[in-house]
Amino acid sequence: MKMIFKILSVALLMSALFSCSDYQKIVKGDDYDKKFIHANRMYDKGTYNKALTLYEQIYQRFPKTDKGEVAYYRIAQSYFEVGDYYMAGYYYNQFSQRYPFSDNAEVALFMTAICSVKNSPSVSLDQEETELALNDLQLFVQRYPESELIDSCNRTMDRLRFKLETKKFESVQLYDKMEQNRAAVAASKSFIEDYPRSVYLKEAAFIQFRNYYELAMRSILDKKKERVEDAMETYAKYSSLFDGESYEKRTVKYNENLAQELIFVAEQYAYKDIAEAYEMSRSTSEQKKVYYLEETLKRFDNFAKKYPDSELLEKAKTYQKRAEKELLNS
Repeated sequence: MKMIFKILSVALLMSALFSCSDYQKIVKGDDYDKKFIHANRMYDKGTYNKALTLYEQIYQRFPKTDKGEVAYYRIAQSYFEVGDYYMAGYYYNQFSQRYPFSDNAEVALFMTAICSVKNSPSVSLDQEETELALNDLQLFVQRYPESELIDSCNRTMDRLRFKLETKKFESVQLYDKMEQNRAAVAASKSFIEDYPRSVYLKEAAFIQFRNYYELAMRSILDKKKERVEDAMETYAKYSSLFDGESYEKRTVKYNENLAQELIFVAEQYAYKDIAEAYEMSRSTSEQKKVYYLEETLKRFDNFAKKYPDSELLEKAKTYQKRAEKELLNS
Protein backbone atom coordinates (compact mmCIF):
# COMPACT_ATOMS: atom_id res chain seq x y z
CA MET A 1 0.00 0.00 0.00
CA LYS A 2 2.83 2.36 0.91
CA MET A 3 4.52 1.55 -2.38
CA ILE A 4 1.35 2.44 -4.33
CA PHE A 5 1.11 5.74 -2.44
CA LYS A 6 4.73 6.57 -3.27
CA ILE A 7 4.22 5.76 -6.95
CA LEU A 8 1.11 7.96 -7.10
CA SER A 9 2.94 10.80 -5.34
CA VAL A 10 5.84 10.64 -7.77
CA ALA A 11 3.42 10.54 -10.71
CA LEU A 12 1.55 13.60 -9.45
CA LEU A 13 4.80 15.45 -8.86
CA MET A 14 6.07 14.64 -12.35
CA SER A 15 2.73 15.72 -13.81
CA ALA A 16 2.89 19.01 -11.93
CA LEU A 17 6.47 19.63 -13.03
CA PHE A 18 5.57 18.85 -16.64
CA SER A 19 2.51 21.11 -16.42
CA CYS A 20 4.60 23.91 -14.92
CA SER A 21 7.25 23.46 -17.57
CA ASP A 22 4.57 23.47 -20.28
CA TYR A 23 3.04 26.66 -18.84
CA GLN A 24 6.42 28.44 -18.78
CA LYS A 25 7.02 27.53 -22.42
CA ILE A 26 3.66 29.00 -23.40
CA VAL A 27 4.36 32.19 -21.39
CA LYS A 28 7.74 32.63 -23.07
CA GLY A 29 6.54 31.55 -26.50
CA ASP A 30 5.07 33.57 -29.37
CA ASP A 31 2.03 31.40 -30.11
CA TYR A 32 -0.79 33.69 -29.00
CA ASP A 33 -3.51 31.30 -30.04
CA LYS A 34 -2.02 28.77 -27.66
CA LYS A 35 -1.67 31.46 -24.98
CA PHE A 36 -5.35 32.30 -25.34
CA ILE A 37 -6.48 28.66 -25.21
CA HIS A 38 -4.26 27.98 -22.19
CA ALA A 39 -5.34 31.18 -20.42
CA ASN A 40 -9.00 30.21 -20.82
CA ARG A 41 -8.23 26.74 -19.53
CA MET A 42 -6.44 28.17 -16.46
CA TYR A 43 -9.28 30.62 -15.90
CA ASP A 44 -11.95 27.90 -16.07
CA LYS A 45 -9.96 25.78 -13.61
CA GLY A 46 -9.74 28.73 -11.20
CA THR A 47 -5.98 29.13 -11.58
CA TYR A 48 -6.42 32.87 -11.88
CA ASN A 49 -2.87 34.05 -11.19
CA LYS A 50 -1.50 32.01 -14.08
CA ALA A 51 -4.37 33.05 -16.33
CA LEU A 52 -3.61 36.70 -15.52
CA THR A 53 -0.10 36.53 -16.91
CA LEU A 54 -1.30 35.12 -20.21
CA TYR A 55 -4.29 37.48 -20.54
CA GLU A 56 -2.00 40.47 -19.94
CA GLN A 57 0.27 39.28 -22.77
CA ILE A 58 -2.68 38.78 -25.09
CA TYR A 59 -4.16 42.20 -24.37
CA GLN A 60 -0.82 43.97 -24.86
CA ARG A 61 -0.41 42.27 -28.24
CA PHE A 62 -4.02 42.59 -29.47
CA PRO A 63 -5.71 45.45 -27.54
CA LYS A 64 -8.23 46.28 -30.27
CA THR A 65 -9.35 42.77 -31.13
CA ASP A 66 -12.05 40.52 -29.74
CA LYS A 67 -9.37 38.47 -28.00
CA GLY A 68 -7.95 41.62 -26.45
CA GLU A 69 -11.37 42.59 -25.18
CA VAL A 70 -11.97 39.15 -23.66
CA ALA A 71 -8.47 39.15 -22.15
CA TYR A 72 -8.91 42.58 -20.56
CA TYR A 73 -12.29 41.68 -19.07
CA ARG A 74 -10.93 38.45 -17.68
CA ILE A 75 -7.95 40.26 -16.16
CA ALA A 76 -10.48 42.24 -14.13
CA GLN A 77 -12.43 39.08 -13.31
CA SER A 78 -9.29 37.24 -12.25
CA TYR A 79 -8.21 40.01 -9.89
CA PHE A 80 -11.71 39.99 -8.42
CA GLU A 81 -11.63 36.22 -7.91
CA VAL A 82 -8.29 36.36 -6.05
CA GLY A 83 -9.60 39.16 -3.82
CA ASP A 84 -7.52 42.04 -5.14
CA TYR A 85 -10.43 44.47 -5.36
CA TYR A 86 -8.32 47.55 -5.96
CA MET A 87 -6.77 46.07 -9.10
CA ALA A 88 -10.06 44.50 -10.14
CA GLY A 89 -11.85 47.84 -9.75
CA TYR A 90 -9.21 49.59 -11.82
CA TYR A 91 -9.50 47.08 -14.69
CA TYR A 92 -13.31 46.96 -14.61
CA ASN A 93 -13.42 50.75 -14.78
CA GLN A 94 -10.88 50.87 -17.58
CA PHE A 95 -12.78 48.17 -19.46
CA SER A 96 -16.00 50.20 -19.41
CA GLN A 97 -14.08 53.16 -20.84
CA ARG A 98 -12.01 51.28 -23.42
CA TYR A 99 -14.86 49.09 -24.62
CA PRO A 100 -17.98 51.25 -24.11
CA PHE A 101 -19.98 49.30 -26.70
CA SER A 102 -19.07 45.86 -25.36
CA ASP A 103 -21.78 43.53 -24.12
CA ASN A 104 -19.83 43.46 -20.85
CA ALA A 105 -19.53 47.26 -20.47
CA GLU A 106 -22.59 47.51 -18.20
CA VAL A 107 -21.49 44.66 -15.94
CA ALA A 108 -17.95 46.05 -15.85
CA LEU A 109 -19.16 49.42 -14.58
CA PHE A 110 -21.35 47.67 -12.02
CA MET A 111 -18.40 45.56 -10.89
CA THR A 112 -16.29 48.72 -10.58
CA ALA A 113 -18.76 49.85 -7.94
CA ILE A 114 -18.87 46.42 -6.30
CA CYS A 115 -15.09 46.46 -5.94
CA SER A 116 -15.35 49.82 -4.20
CA VAL A 117 -18.02 48.32 -1.94
CA LYS A 118 -15.69 45.42 -1.15
CA ASN A 119 -12.99 47.95 -0.19
CA SER A 120 -15.36 49.80 2.15
CA PRO A 121 -13.92 49.29 5.66
CA SER A 122 -15.64 48.69 9.00
CA VAL A 123 -17.50 51.59 10.61
CA SER A 124 -14.66 52.29 13.05
CA LEU A 125 -12.29 53.26 10.21
CA ASP A 126 -12.13 56.19 7.80
CA GLN A 127 -15.03 56.01 5.32
CA GLU A 128 -13.42 57.54 2.23
CA GLU A 129 -13.74 54.21 0.40
CA THR A 130 -17.43 54.07 1.33
CA GLU A 131 -17.97 57.52 -0.18
CA LEU A 132 -16.18 56.35 -3.33
CA ALA A 133 -18.38 53.25 -3.49
CA LEU A 134 -21.52 55.38 -3.26
CA ASN A 135 -20.27 57.63 -6.05
CA ASP A 136 -19.51 54.61 -8.23
CA LEU A 137 -22.96 53.14 -7.63
CA GLN A 138 -24.64 56.45 -8.38
CA LEU A 139 -22.66 56.73 -11.60
CA PHE A 140 -23.90 53.28 -12.64
CA VAL A 141 -27.52 54.21 -11.84
CA GLN A 142 -27.23 57.40 -13.89
CA ARG A 143 -25.65 55.64 -16.85
CA TYR A 144 -27.89 52.56 -16.85
CA PRO A 145 -31.23 53.65 -15.31
CA GLU A 146 -33.10 50.74 -16.91
CA SER A 147 -30.61 48.07 -15.85
CA GLU A 148 -31.76 44.91 -14.10
CA LEU A 149 -29.04 45.66 -11.54
CA ILE A 150 -30.67 48.90 -10.32
CA ASP A 151 -32.47 47.23 -7.41
CA SER A 152 -29.22 45.66 -6.27
CA CYS A 153 -27.53 49.07 -6.52
CA ASN A 154 -30.24 50.77 -4.47
CA ARG A 155 -30.07 48.15 -1.71
CA THR A 156 -26.30 48.44 -1.58
CA MET A 157 -26.44 52.24 -1.50
CA ASP A 158 -28.91 52.10 1.40
CA ARG A 159 -26.52 49.84 3.29
CA LEU A 160 -23.56 52.14 2.63
CA ARG A 161 -25.50 55.26 3.60
CA PHE A 162 -26.45 53.60 6.87
CA LYS A 163 -22.79 52.83 7.47
CA LEU A 164 -21.93 56.53 6.99
CA GLU A 165 -24.84 57.46 9.25
CA THR A 166 -23.58 55.09 11.95
CA LYS A 167 -20.04 56.42 11.59
CA LYS A 168 -21.23 59.99 12.11
CA PHE A 169 -23.36 59.02 15.09
CA GLU A 170 -20.39 57.25 16.67
CA SER A 171 -18.49 60.54 16.43
CA VAL A 172 -21.34 62.20 18.34
CA GLN A 173 -21.13 59.49 20.99
CA LEU A 174 -17.36 59.85 21.24
CA TYR A 175 -17.53 63.61 21.92
CA ASP A 176 -20.25 62.94 24.49
CA LYS A 177 -18.21 60.22 26.20
CA MET A 178 -15.15 62.50 26.32
CA GLU A 179 -17.33 65.25 27.87
CA GLN A 180 -16.39 67.69 25.13
CA ASN A 181 -19.68 69.54 25.47
CA ARG A 182 -19.34 72.12 22.69
CA ALA A 183 -18.07 69.50 20.23
CA ALA A 184 -20.87 67.10 21.23
CA VAL A 185 -23.49 69.83 20.70
CA ALA A 186 -22.07 70.78 17.29
CA ALA A 187 -21.73 67.14 16.18
CA SER A 188 -25.24 66.17 17.30
CA LYS A 189 -26.72 69.25 15.58
CA SER A 190 -24.95 68.38 12.34
CA PHE A 191 -26.03 64.74 12.62
CA ILE A 192 -29.72 65.61 13.10
CA GLU A 193 -29.60 68.05 10.18
CA ASP A 194 -28.07 65.38 7.93
CA TYR A 195 -30.22 62.48 9.18
CA PRO A 196 -33.57 63.88 10.46
CA ARG A 197 -35.21 60.44 10.23
CA SER A 198 -32.34 58.43 11.64
CA VAL A 199 -32.85 55.44 13.90
CA TYR A 200 -30.39 57.25 16.18
CA LEU A 201 -32.46 60.46 16.27
CA LYS A 202 -33.75 60.13 19.84
CA GLU A 203 -30.34 59.40 21.29
CA ALA A 204 -28.69 62.16 19.25
CA ALA A 205 -31.31 64.65 20.49
CA PHE A 206 -30.75 63.54 24.08
CA ILE A 207 -26.98 63.91 23.72
CA GLN A 208 -27.47 67.39 22.28
CA PHE A 209 -29.75 68.47 25.13
CA ARG A 210 -27.60 66.95 27.88
CA ASN A 211 -24.45 68.61 26.57
CA TYR A 212 -26.24 71.94 26.15
CA TYR A 213 -27.30 71.52 29.79
CA GLU A 214 -23.78 70.76 31.02
CA LEU A 215 -22.36 73.63 28.96
CA ALA A 216 -24.95 76.05 30.35
CA MET A 217 -24.54 75.05 33.97
CA ARG A 218 -20.75 75.36 33.82
CA SER A 219 -20.65 78.63 31.90
CA ILE A 220 -19.38 81.95 33.18
CA LEU A 221 -22.05 84.55 33.86
CA ASP A 222 -21.51 86.49 30.63
CA LYS A 223 -22.32 83.41 28.53
CA LYS A 224 -24.73 81.63 30.85
CA LYS A 225 -28.04 83.30 29.90
CA GLU A 226 -27.66 82.56 26.20
CA ARG A 227 -26.58 78.98 26.83
CA VAL A 228 -29.36 78.30 29.32
CA GLU A 229 -31.89 79.60 26.79
CA ASP A 230 -30.32 77.45 24.04
CA ALA A 231 -30.61 74.38 26.27
CA MET A 232 -34.25 75.11 27.13
CA GLU A 233 -35.06 75.71 23.47
CA THR A 234 -33.50 72.33 22.63
CA TYR A 235 -35.65 70.64 25.28
CA ALA A 236 -38.80 72.29 23.94
CA LYS A 237 -37.90 71.14 20.44
CA TYR A 238 -37.18 67.49 21.28
CA SER A 239 -39.08 66.78 24.52
CA SER A 240 -41.66 64.67 22.66
CA LEU A 241 -38.84 62.35 21.57
CA PHE A 242 -37.88 61.73 25.20
CA ASP A 243 -41.35 60.50 26.24
CA GLY A 244 -41.21 56.93 27.46
CA GLU A 245 -37.42 56.71 27.20
CA SER A 246 -35.18 55.65 30.10
CA TYR A 247 -33.82 59.19 30.34
CA GLU A 248 -37.22 60.97 30.28
CA LYS A 249 -37.18 61.84 34.01
CA ARG A 250 -33.63 63.15 33.74
CA THR A 251 -34.53 65.48 30.90
CA VAL A 252 -37.52 66.86 32.84
CA LYS A 253 -35.26 67.46 35.86
CA TYR A 254 -32.61 69.10 33.69
CA ASN A 255 -35.20 71.45 32.24
CA GLU A 256 -36.49 72.37 35.71
CA ASN A 257 -32.91 73.09 36.79
CA LEU A 258 -32.43 75.29 33.74
CA ALA A 259 -35.57 77.27 34.54
CA GLN A 260 -34.26 77.88 38.07
CA GLU A 261 -30.85 78.76 36.70
CA LEU A 262 -32.38 81.29 34.34
CA ILE A 263 -34.03 83.04 37.31
CA PHE A 264 -30.74 83.00 39.19
CA VAL A 265 -28.90 84.37 36.15
CA ALA A 266 -31.40 87.21 35.83
CA GLU A 267 -30.85 87.94 39.52
CA GLN A 268 -27.08 88.00 39.05
CA TYR A 269 -27.39 90.27 36.02
CA ALA A 270 -29.60 92.65 38.02
CA TYR A 271 -27.03 92.76 40.82
CA LYS A 272 -24.26 93.27 38.28
CA ASP A 273 -26.18 96.21 36.80
CA ILE A 274 -26.22 97.89 40.24
CA ALA A 275 -22.48 97.41 40.62
CA GLU A 276 -21.80 98.72 37.11
CA ALA A 277 -23.93 101.83 37.66
CA TYR A 278 -22.06 102.59 40.86
CA GLU A 279 -18.68 102.12 39.15
CA MET A 280 -19.76 104.52 36.39
CA SER A 281 -20.45 107.17 39.05
CA ARG A 282 -16.73 107.51 39.59
CA SER A 283 -16.56 110.16 36.92
CA THR A 284 -14.75 113.48 36.91
CA SER A 285 -17.95 115.00 35.60
CA GLU A 286 -20.23 115.99 38.47
CA GLN A 287 -23.26 115.66 36.23
CA LYS A 288 -22.39 112.08 35.26
CA LYS A 289 -21.56 111.23 38.86
CA VAL A 290 -24.98 112.33 40.08
CA TYR A 291 -26.75 110.56 37.20
CA TYR A 292 -25.10 107.20 37.89
CA LEU A 293 -25.52 107.46 41.66
CA GLU A 294 -29.24 108.00 41.12
CA GLU A 295 -29.23 105.13 38.59
CA THR A 296 -27.60 102.93 41.25
CA LEU A 297 -30.45 103.67 43.65
CA LYS A 298 -33.11 103.03 40.98
CA ARG A 299 -31.57 99.71 40.08
CA PHE A 300 -31.32 98.75 43.74
CA ASP A 301 -35.01 99.52 44.32
CA ASN A 302 -35.99 97.34 41.35
CA PHE A 303 -33.71 94.56 42.58
CA ALA A 304 -35.08 94.67 46.14
CA LYS A 305 -38.69 94.50 44.90
CA LYS A 306 -38.04 91.69 42.44
CA TYR A 307 -35.67 89.60 44.58
CA PRO A 308 -36.58 90.28 48.24
CA ASP A 309 -35.13 86.95 49.39
CA SER A 310 -31.95 87.11 47.31
CA GLU A 311 -28.65 86.12 48.88
CA LEU A 312 -27.19 89.08 46.99
CA LEU A 313 -29.49 91.62 48.66
CA GLU A 314 -27.04 92.49 51.44
CA LYS A 315 -24.26 93.09 48.91
CA ALA A 316 -26.60 95.23 46.85
CA LYS A 317 -27.44 97.30 49.97
CA THR A 318 -23.76 98.19 50.25
CA TYR A 319 -23.94 99.98 46.90
CA GLN A 320 -27.24 101.61 47.95
CA LYS A 321 -25.76 103.06 51.13
CA ARG A 322 -22.64 104.31 49.35
CA ALA A 323 -24.72 105.96 46.63
CA GLU A 324 -27.01 107.65 49.16
CA LYS A 325 -24.05 108.94 51.16
CA GLU A 326 -22.25 110.28 48.10
CA LEU A 327 -25.40 112.00 46.81
CA LEU A 328 -25.74 113.82 50.13
CA ASN A 329 -22.16 115.03 49.80
CA SER A 330 -22.57 116.17 46.18
